[in-house]
Amino acid sequence: MASAPAGERPAVLAGRVLAWVGHAGALLVAACCAVVPLTVGRAAGLPVLAGAPLLLVVLTLLGTALLTGGAVFRAVAAALVVPALAAAVLRPIAELGLAPLLTALVMVALAGAVRLLPAGWRTGPRAGALAVAGGTAQFAVLLAVALAGATAGRSLPPWRGAVAGPDLDQGWQLPVVIALTVAALGLLLPRAARPALAAIGVAAVVLAVPAGWPSPWPAVVALDLVAAVGLLAVAVGRPGIRSWTVLTSTVAGTVLLGHGLLVGLAAPAGAGAALAVVLVAGVAVAVSGRRGTAVQRGVAGVALAVVPPAVPAGVVVALIAGVPAWWQARAALAAVALLPVGLLAVRRHWPDLRAYASVGVAVAVAAVGLAPLVVPADEPVTLYAAVAVLLATLGGAARSDIALRVAGVGLLVVSVATAAPVALTALVAPYGAVSPWSGAPTVAAEPGALPAGLALAALAVAGILAGLSGRGVARSGPAGDGVVPVGAGWWRAALVALPFAATALPVLLVAAGVPWPVLPVVTLLGGAAVVLVAALTAPRPLLAPVGAPVGLVLATSGLLGLLATRAGTIAGLGVLVVAAAVVGVAARRAGARLGGALVAVAAATCLAVVAPPAGGLSLRTAAFSVLAVAVLTLAAAVAAASRPGRVPAVALDAAAQAVALVALLLAVGSLRHAAAVCVLWGAAVALRVLRRGESVGGRWVFAGIAGGSELLGGWLLLAAGDVAVLEAYTVPVAALALVAGVVALRTRPGLTSWLALGPGLVAALLPSLVSVLVAPDHQPWRRLLLGVAALGAVLAGATRRWQAPVLLGGVTLALLALHELVRGWDLLPRWIFLAAGGLALIGLATTYERRRRDLARLRAAVGRMG
Repeated sequence: MASAPAGERPAVLAGRVLAWVGHAGALLVAACCAVVPLTVGRAAGLPVLAGAPLLLVVLTLLGTALLTGGAVFRAVAAALVVPALAAAVLRPIAELGLAPLLTALVMVALAGAVRLLPAGWRTGPRAGALAVAGGTAQFAVLLAVALAGATAGRSLPPWRGAVAGPDLDQGWQLPVVIALTVAALGLLLPRAARPALAAIGVAAVVLAVPAGWPSPWPAVVALDLVAAVGLLAVAVGRPGIRSWTVLTSTVAGTVLLGHGLLVGLAAPAGAGAALAVVLVAGVAVAVSGRRGTAVQRGVAGVALAVVPPAVPAGVVVALIAGVPAWWQARAALAAVALLPVGLLAVRRHWPDLRAYASVGVAVAVAAVGLAPLVVPADEPVTLYAAVAVLLATLGGAARSDIALRVAGVGLLVVSVATAAPVALTALVAPYGAVSPWSGAPTVAAEPGALPAGLALAALAVAGILAGLSGRGVARSGPAGDGVVPVGAGWWRAALVALPFAATALPVLLVAAGVPWPVLPVVTLLGGAAVVLVAALTAPRPLLAPVGAPVGLVLATSGLLGLLATRAGTIAGLGVLVVAAAVVGVAARRAGARLGGALVAVAAATCLAVVAPPAGGLSLRTAAFSVLAVAVLTLAAAVAAASRPGRVPAVALDAAAQAVALVALLLAVGSLRHAAAVCVLWGAAVALRVLRRGESVGGRWVFAGIAGGSELLGGWLLLAAGDVAVLEAYTVPVAALALVAGVVALRTRPGLTSWLALGPGLVAALLPSLVSVLVAPDHQPWRRLLLGVAALGAVLAGATRRWQAPVLLGGVTLALLALHELVRGWDLLPRWIFLAAGGLALIGLATTYERRRRDLARLRAAVGRMG
């Protein structure tokens, strides 16, 4: 709409607005009316005039725009003229047999006419022509894609052939229509877009060509492959091509290759031909494209990445006919084994494409390694995955090959997970459920364990290669100079491979069915050797964290296998004692020495427990052999205490006490045996007290243990002799407590007599006092001796100024006196008690004040006692 002049009156402006609104409404009504004859297909009774009314409406709009509109209005109106003209021309021929072809020719004619327009008039008509031609092209391409999908669907399921395509009436027009519409778009689009448009058009035409006749699948495959090779050649054949041209040509060629491969699945020959073309074309594109632009180099890399998966796929397809599935899987595995060699060649000659080749090899290796999971070939997935890990390790020697490392880790997890049940059986129960000392088990070969053993061996080799692959990486040595120690790479490789090799050994022995005791002896000696190497050699990274657990697992497995016979049990425990003792004495790390010493003590204890029953002796006899181990451990603690920096003596002392407790528990069934154990152990600990340089606290602890052990031994002997005298049990412990209390009072000035002597005095006086007061018999000697002991305690306490003996002895004497008074109440005449009581009251009354002063002085004297 034309703009109103400045200063125009409101009445004139309103008239203009009303005029434009009326004109627009009239055009809208006219357009609606013009659509009716276009839909019906005739106007004024003539088909050729069906589109004329709509064209007249649009021309009217164009005239209005030319007379009064601006540049945008004119462009929009001109753009609407092209679709209206196309509709007017195409509607009369819509029902003819050659309508698609004529439509495409009309598109070309319109595009040519638009190009002949002056540059100032071309913008609007070009937009309209692009809309018409683009819509037509999209519809035709969608038909071609649907036809291509139907062609590929006829080849599925694979290897069952495919019928020829349908005989479509006028189907030959589809590729011509696509070509003409693409040509029309090429006339309308800028020159720079034409190569990319041409690539898309070629691919669409090739997909549409089979619509022209009942095409057999080999012809479709051949056409797809030839066109795909040509498009890929265009993409990388000449340097300097624009990026979008390279990308569209590559995508179009890839689509055709994929379509040809799908159609070729109708027969092994077709799929093999497609894979061969993929293989050759991938290498050719990689060779040509790596010298081009950045986009072309990317295309070359992707093409090279497609080559490795095509190798095992081609081998499988070549053997698909008449060859069992397991042979196909093995052939694919053999073909994948060649890929690391090709990857090495790529690294050496085409280093810029190394990452792409690594991705392709990773995909191929992973696919073949996991193939037994999905392919019904009854092949061991653990072995395939392990070989794939080995190949990935061979190919991923460079640390930058992330794809191969990721694939290798995933395959490693699969291989270990599938081999774990067999490995656990070989380590824990290689001979089934065998009871200890039930005799040598019967051994039979286990062929089912062979794949797991070979897989673990392959993983061990892969671990060696992985450890050696990082030898060139700089690491800081002990001095921080960045120099790698000599042999560090081999150590690292051995440690990486050690868990797999250690597990593979028993699995392979189980698979071979070696006679007993070869398997447990080999695993026990191997585990001991690994532990010794880990403990005795110079500290290295991962040596202890890897070697110690692996060695312990192997040694434990071997010992479990030797439990089948008495001799095997003793021999296994003996080897374990020797190895652990060597570690405890000569290991380079303090933690290793402590662990070795404790394991040696535990193993020696077990040996001492099982040796007597193995020789036909009773289990209680083993208490003395176990006690001997405790004594040796105590002696080792003495030796360790004199050598600071070795095994902590406190750990060995605690271990010795624990072993002695085990010896006592073994002798529980016989009181005399238990008493002998206690007495002997008390004597041994008493000798421990005499060590020169022992701390005072340590001496007290050992003295208490020795005294307690001797006391317990005495009690057990008394119980064994059916001794019922109460003081036989209480007096020794009271005497021990009193002696300890007296020594404590002399060595610790701040200690009171209640803490030092109270427990001993209570143990000495209270049990006998309770017996005297409660027991029904008279017990004259017990009463007399208890009174003497209480009196002695009072006198000793008064002499040494100790409060506890004075009070406890006095209370005991008072209770004894009261008890005697009660007992004598019926033995003497009553007047004697009355006379004694009266005399006592008279004496107390006459000396009351003096007694009060004496009592106050006594209270003060007792209060000052310690």
